[in-house]
Amino acid sequence: MKKLRVVILAALSVIFAHSVARAEGGAGPEAMSMGNMCMVMFGYDMIHITAYQPGKSRSEYCEEIPSTGKTIFSFDIENPSYRDLPIEIRFIRDPLTPVSISTDLDSLTEFHIPPKKYSKGTFSFEHEFKSNGHYIGLVTITRPDGKQEMSQYKFMVGETLWAWVPQIAGAILIAGCVFVYWKHSNTGPKKPAAPRSV
Repeated sequence: MKKLRVVILAALSVIFAHSVARAEGGAGPEAMSMGNMCMVMFGYDMIHITAYQPGKSRSEYCEEIPSTGKTIFSFDIENPSYRDLPIEIRFIRDPLTPVSISTDLDSLTEFHIPPKKYSKGTFSFEHEFKSNGHYIGLVTITRPDGKQEMSQYKFMVGETLWAWVPQIAGAILIAGCVFVYWKHSNTGPKKPAAPRSV
């Protein structure tokens, strides 16, 4: 019984940890999150990204934008030297396959800003999402030698079925643990077998 209780507590802690991670945002190995602000990484340098929907809420968003509609994205360049580098921004619909600089992005593109220098170190733009779904934000910088580096972060617009998969799986796991616990705790003493007649 003690082991079963440990299993149930472990399942609850995993679901709680996942809920916290979802609340904090973030996406994928090339992005990190802090609160509701995403960061794309270029080595040890980062660009902070925050999303807003001022027409609907005062909240800030990162990987989960709650609904379609007008959304403002704010970018903050941490390294001052990046202010002299052309930066390209592109949002694509997630193709569910790896994306690189060589990928043909035109057919997937939702929004695109050509390479441009942002001398002030911060910039923002507005885009209206018309459909729920999973998206990837691609941030590409061009080094002085012409070499391009791309970093990406994933985000979701509106609720989709995949957003609920971890919660559904967690609920099934807990229900299974409770059932097993109930079944083992309610087993009464076995009745003695009736003597066989000769």
